Amino acid sequence: MKIDFESIWAALKSPRWWWSWFMIILGCALLAGGYVLFISPYNIVPGGVYGAGIVLHNIFPAIKVGTFGYMFDSVLLILAFIAFGPRFGAKTVVAALLTPGLMNIFTSLAFPPEAIESLDPSKMLGGILDLSDHLMLATIVGAVILGVGVGLVVREQATTGGTDIVAMLLKKYTTMEIGTAIFAVDLLITLSAFVIFDFATGLYSLTGLFAKTLIM
Repeated sequence: MKIDFESIWAALKSPRWWWSWFMIILGCALLAGGYVLFISPYNIVPGGVYGAGIVLHNIFPAIKVGTFGYMFDSVLLILAFIAFGPRFGAKTVVAALLTPGLMNIFTSLAFPPEAIESLDPSKMLGGILDLSDHLMLATIVGAVILGVGVGLVVREQATTGGTDIVAMLLKKYTTMEIGTAIFAVDLLITLSAFVIFDFATGLYSLTGLFAKTLIM
């Protein structure tokens, strides 16, 4: 396959190309920061592979939420390439792999080593951002940040992988519409919060899911 160096060089000289990548990286950083600071410490599960990662982290606390994200996204990207061919470009691959990496980095920066497994919010950033007594505020702020982050990535013709790919696979092999498929997969993950945690956490998680979807 011949590489079109002229097109690559033209893209590198374009301010719009650099702006697009900047917005994708910013969106990934917002998504990662929203989870680390406002969602994961309170076991809120607003859908998505990182919501599933939060559930699994509570079962296997030695594995970070971002690492579970790597596990899911890597498998889903491989399945996507098998099912759809090379329609998933570099932007989606980068966004899907950058976000969990940033989550792990932010987790290591925000929590002392002894609190990384428990994600104790009282020890996050020295306790200055502990919203344990204001869970609705944490849910809404976190969901808004997640929605903005995903929205920025999607605006640049990319996705963060995860349940978007699951929904596309469902669309390909069933009669389900993609919007319905995304919501169904996210809702199923969110409902697991009622089982793994408690009823109140499940309600906060549902609120987070709807708020994130609305903002996105």
